[in-house]
Amino acid sequence: MQKINHYSKKSIKFLLIIFLSSSLQSCYHYRVLTTKSDPGTEYETKALWSYAWGLINNPKDFTVPNCPDTNGLDEVRVTQNVGSLFLTLITLGIVAPVKIEWKCHKPCPRSGHI
Repeated sequence: MQKINHYSKKSIKFLLIIFLSSSLQSCYHYRVLTTKSDPGTEYETKALWSYAWGLINNPKDFTVPNCPDTNGLDEVRVTQNVGSLFLTLITLGIVAPVKIEWKCHKPCPRSGHI
């Protein structure tokens, strides 16, 4: 009986460590900013999925649909949360989702006469 009690205490400690380590983690973000940040839009969001360790990306290249040709990107943020990280770990990298967020830059003011 004492042996079972010892194993149950070890398993409870192990589960407690797993629970605490997973609950204390959050998302991580990478931000790419311009030197003179002046956003003209709010964040737009798209989830991108990579399959088979990046061999199959859907989409491999992502074109921002809402920024006009006259202005570029002001900020790009790449985020992976605990759920998507867990999915990547469980599938050994076969499935790897990330969230992309971006803001468009304000258009440059026109100078001179037309």
